[in-house]
Amino acid sequence: MSVSNSILPDDKSKQQFSCFRASAEFIQIPHFTDGPDDYRLVHGNVATLSQDVPVNHAWIEEIDFVYELSEGHKILFSKDDYYKKNKIINVRTYTAQEAITLIGEYGHWGPWN
Repeated sequence: MSVSNSILPDDKSKQQFSCFRASAEFIQIPHFTDGPDDYRLVHGNVATLSQDVPVNHAWIEEIDFVYELSEGHKILFSKDDYYKKNKIINVRTYTAQEAITLIGEYGHWGPWN
């Protein structure tokens, strides 16, 4: 998949938390879409964030690692530490292709369901 095949919602897409956009853009980088299928876009709930929404955070996972990309951060965590520290629940994972498809279908960065 080339960069030209990446999906970018138009300006009319609904406003989302920065983590959803950052993670969705990251998963569309050709290295991740054309390379090994080890990367996942993940949506879930972080205990320290607002629980007024069904899904309140997004990040990237690569096997046993988490990439935290919100608010301009690019921080690497072990998956176990990240889940324990942030009390992660309600997890939904997407391959790069699934994420690209859902961005196109919904017209925004997520969450989708």
